[in-house]
Amino acid sequence: MKFSSLSIAGVQIIVFRDDLNHATISGNKLHKLAPNVELAKARKCSTILSFGGPYSNHLHALAWACKESGLKSIGIIRGELHSSLTPTLDDCKSWGMRLIPSSRKDYREHQEILSLAVEPYLASELALAHLSDDAQNTLVIPEGGSNTLAIDSLSNAYREIFESPNYQNVTHAICATGTGATLAGLYKASPRTLKIVGIQAVAEQGATLQRIHRWLDETPSNLTIEQGHLGGFGKTPVELLKFVEKFETTFKLPLDLIYNGKAMLKISRMIDAGYFKKTDKVLFINTGGLQGKRKNTV
Repeated sequence: MKFSSLSIAGVQIIVFRDDLNHATISGNKLHKLAPNVELAKARKCSTILSFGGPYSNHLHALAWACKESGLKSIGIIRGELHSSLTPTLDDCKSWGMRLIPSSRKDYREHQEILSLAVEPYLASELALAHLSDDAQNTLVIPEGGSNTLAIDSLSNAYREIFESPNYQNVTHAICATGTGATLAGLYKASPRTLKIVGIQAVAEQGATLQRIHRWLDETPSNLTIEQGHLGGFGKTPVELLKFVEKFETTFKLPLDLIYNGKAMLKISRMIDAGYFKKTDKVLFINTGGLQGKRKNTV
């Protein structure tokens, strides 16, 4: 495990560098996918199918993991596929992933079907057989790779943090959140005395918290979510670009623009607003995703 320490306006922040856990697909997606890939192999599945946008860290990691495991992969891409792919999808294609564009309407319908399933299912069991040529042997993973298997894997990975000397005197544990699985895993791993905060990168209001409560089958009083999406998922306003540039120059720590950059900006604003005391010590999980920072080639 690797940690970095920094201070913003007198508040100490310990950064858990999960972005360094793998040379190619670093971050939380690796934790999420590992048990799902093992399940696919145990079930004798030939293919894993999942969903994401043109810069999806999840699909990027899935394509690599399937290639390494000898499995086929299918990525259902939200929106159109341009003749010149994003660097993310270019990697996915080079690693053997079959890319299928999906209209936003169809994509939403697929997500509604998946929202009813907290465990991995075959495409044939989820009314998604039309997405695969071999639906009986195609395991379906939700957008973001988020299911109960992923949450347990994240919890196991992050539990080590709280056994390390760097954890001493930590008062808050914070991570960026999309679907909420990483935040749920962090909560399961952490002592109940901590305040667990998710910085929302998706403009879905209370839906993220509701999803987490369903996954955990409880309503934790020490887990909250703060909005930090800056206008919507994937939006990168000038204020964010300037903040990330200054942060990286000052602290020599990389931040992606979709999740961790927004989360750290929100933490900085929370510090300015007096959310934290000077005696607080914040643990921040850097969940990776730097591959998505590459410029679009479209």
